[in-house]
Amino acid sequence: DGDADRLGIIDDAGRFIHPNEILCLLYDYLLRHKRWHGCAVRNLATTHLLDAIAARFGESCYEVPVGFKYVSAAMQEHNAVIGGESSGGLTVRGHINGKDGIYAAALLVEMLSVTGKKLSELVAELYATYGRRYMAEFDAPFDAEDQPRLLALLSGDALPTFPEPPTGVNDVDGRKVLFADGWLIVRFSGTEPRLRIFCEMPEQAKAEAYSRVMADYLGISL
Repeated sequence: DGDADRLGIIDDAGRFIHPNEILCLLYDYLLRHKRWHGCAVRNLATTHLLDAIAARFGESCYEVPVGFKYVSAAMQEHNAVIGGESSGGLTVRGHINGKDGIYAAALLVEMLSVTGKKLSELVAELYATYGRRYMAEFDAPFDAEDQPRLLALLSGDALPTFPEPPTGVNDVDGRKVLFADGWLIVRFSGTEPRLRIFCEMPEQAKAEAYSRVMADYLGISL
């Protein structure tokens, strides 16, 4: 967007590189090649692949609500190496306490120069090392008068009947349902009357199927 606070990338093969992948590539680069040490910060709708990278290097990954102010605050509190969101914003230790797409682009170009590899190769190596993740992302409009009904469905102990039982629930910002091999979150947009569903799983079909289970439970159309 116009204020240059986010980064969008098309790789050498013409593939769109998701902001989740950019965040993970840069965290892995800072730890592996620049020998930095420290944790990462992500919001609760951002890939858990970042957690896997942190764990491999003996670090932690902290989860915060949606909103970059929460990312920045947690980065300062924990002296994190990197913090970001699946919407494309990120920052790095020692830089500003906010999103900077130009800095992120410069760091990505540095990564390509230092490694001497194409971006498509680096993405392939990332998944070969840490495992593949697939994200399904949906959003749907809702009427203001329907919001109380939706809120009621997203509170308390009631949950949709998923193909496998959840391992936990997080209600910090919306409702996040955890599974043995992935997660799903549904939350109200903070900027428009839309309900957002994100689901990350080892297979794309599974992520989409679980998203539809939640949508059917809420009575919304994806």
